Amino acid sequence: MTAQNKIAQHGLKAALAAAALIVIQPAFALSPSTIELNSFWAGAGSVTINYSGHVWYDAKNPSVNDYSVSGGSGGFKSYNLSTDSNKQLPFQSFCVDIFHDFNFSVDSIDSSPTGTPSGLSQAAINNLDRLYTRYGSNIASTSSSNINESAFQLAIWAIVNDGAAINLSGVFDLTGGPIQFSNSSIDGAISLSQKWLNDLGTKSSYNAEFLMVQDQGPVGSSGAQDVVYFSPVSSVSEPQTYAMLLAGLGLLGFIARCHRNQNGTMNLF
Repeated sequence: MTAQNKIAQHGLKAALAAAALIVIQPAFALSPSTIELNSFWAGAGSVTINYSGHVWYDAKNPSVNDYSVSGGSGGFKSYNLSTDSNKQLPFQSFCVDIFHDFNFSVDSIDSSPTGTPSGLSQAAINNLDRLYTRYGSNIASTSSSNINESAFQLAIWAIVNDGAAINLSGVFDLTGGPIQFSNSSIDGAISLSQKWLNDLGTKSSYNAEFLMVQDQGPVGSSGAQDVVYFSPVSSVSEPQTYAMLLAGLGLLGFIARCHRNQNGTMNLF
């Protein structure tokens, strides 16, 4: 391989690498997407939730007293059917809302693509970012354990529903605070969740992204659910990404022209 061929090959690799930066971005369209929560991502458990406090999303219902609900606790295998109609690219999402039910395998229109649910405090969002940054590796695999998946879901519910003052201080109490968990089907899930919440750390290399997968209804009704998924914090902004792609393609074209001028043919390898 000549030195000129090597230069051309490196130019091609640079261009392809720049293009790959665009491919790996979350595939959510600007228009509302059709989302399906298909099943549990991996392991899961169940738990009873008792809550007295602020309804984070609903200014018309500022608080509830002795609200109680039981349900599954674990991440969801989710699909964006608008960009993945054959269900080849599952992503993991988690429940945010303790006040509404939902059904698996029901196609739902996301009414606020990657937007922040109204009423969710920035303090809560920051804590969600830190939670996944520190412990996301424990639940990312489809072979993740029941205890890890359940504990992570409990931590998300605590962060969202414990109230702005507690979120700001970063102090949570899963058995004596505003939101209390009991009757967990997974031994150790509550204590593991409490351990993670006690040590969220300060770094955030992931962003919490939100989807409202069904129309929002009144407190206690069925058919509405906000979910959260997590994406890596990009160190390269979108305009810079496109600039890198164009620069790489321009470099490749320049090298190819030079090589063709010298040899009469274009041969990248």
